[in-house]
This record gives sequence, structure tokens and C-alpha cells, in this order.
Amino acid sequence: MIRLTLPPKPDELTKEKQDELTKRFKANSKVEVWKQPWIVTPLLTMTYGKCAYSEMRLGEEGKYAQIEHIHPKSKYPDEVVEWGNLIPSCNVCNAKKSTFDTKKTPIVNPLIDNPKDFFYIKNGRLNAKDIHCTKAINTLTYCDLNNFTQLRKNRIEIEKYLEKRLKEIHETYPYDKKYWSNELLILMQNSGRTSPYSATKSTFILANSDYLDFKQQLVEANMWERRYIEAEAELEFCALPF
Repeated sequence: MIRLTLPPKPDELTKEKQDELTKRFKANSKVEVWKQPWIVTPLLTMTYGKCAYSEMRLGEEGKYAQIEHIHPKSKYPDEVVEWGNLIPSCNVCNAKKSTFDTKKTPIVNPLIDNPKDFFYIKNGRLNAKDIHCTKAINTLTYCDLNNFTQLRKNRIEIEKYLEKRLKEIHETYPYDKKYWSNELLILMQNSGRTSPYSATKSTFILANSDYLDFKQQLVEANMWERRYIEAEAELEFCALPF
């Protein structure tokens, strides 16, 4: 999970339109009134096509994009199209969260909260920084963020790949410095906020010993240029260290 910035409310979502859609939903709760292109598109753009909770790429791994209600529509129908209450989600998180009442028992909302304040990642597992923080624990539990089959397993595989790739880059660098330093940059740039599981990727890279040693070599060789600094800043934005 990474911090998200809610885009401006669509021009189409006037008070009159919101009232109309809310009335339609109250008359028939099976009508998915929020599935308007002008609602869905900016929300998916906001999350870079990912689930706002798990960071799974929507439309891949057999997961279609769902627009989830932070405060459940069954309990708070007046907020069914409330801007700021709608967020993209994968079916893992959405199905588990279901009708859990997030007003009575809040969860971490990436539109408001910074996940860095609540979580850290280790060995593919998302953990609460404070085991007594009910907001963090509720999020892990009711969004099923450590579902092994569909989420944690993916994070573990990503970490294994990154470990192997960083070692390869580090060890092969002396034989072709320009090529392998560029390969590191590409790896960093492909692990930022637009990437699926960016928090996992960023956290792992920044803590990896091969990365840290390689970075030091580039710094000493005056090769740690602005491109690397910007790419590392992007990783730091996404990372969830302890």
C-alpha cells in the first residue's frame, strides 16, 4: 500500500447527479450506479491501475477492476457515489472487507493516511508497526493483505527476483560499468509508484546489501547522477521499512 492523492471530483458528479444516482441505488441496491466511465477512469488513473490496498495490477492475474466503497454502501447508502469514498480494489481485498463497518472501526485509508506510519514489509509479509494499533490490524485482517495464495506469495517471488537481479548487476558491474549501472537505473525506475507491488519492490531494493554496495561504488566514481537520485527518491516514497 502506498499514499494516494485523490484527484478533483469529476465535473459530471454535480450535486444533482449525485442525488440522482444515490436515489437510484436506494431504490435498487443491485444497480451499480458508481460504474460511470467518468468515475472509474480517474480513480484507476489515481492508483496507476492497481488495487489501492494490495497494489495488485488490476486486469491481470485474473483480477478485474472493482470500485470499492471505503465506507460500505450497504450501511451508508448516502455515500454510494461520494467522492473520496470510492477506491479501486482487487477482488481479494474487496471480498474480504465486504460490509465491515469502517466508520465504527476505521482502517488505513491511503487517501488520508500515510501507510508508512502504520506498516512495514518483511519477507513478503505486511506487518503493523504497532501491534496495538487497531487501525493497522483491522486493515491487514479485513483487506486480507497477507493472503498467501494471491498476495504474499507474489511478494515473496518479487523479492527473490530482485535479490537475484541485484546480485547479478553488482557482481557483473566491473566488466561493463556503463551497461550495468544503466541496468540498475532501469530496475529502480521500474519499481516506483506506477509499478505493481511498488511498496514491496522499493522496500527490498533500498535495504539490499548489493544495492547499497553498488550505490557506494557509483557515488565514489561520481556516477550517482541526478537520474539515480530521483529514482531513489521515488523508491523512498513507496517503501515501507520498519
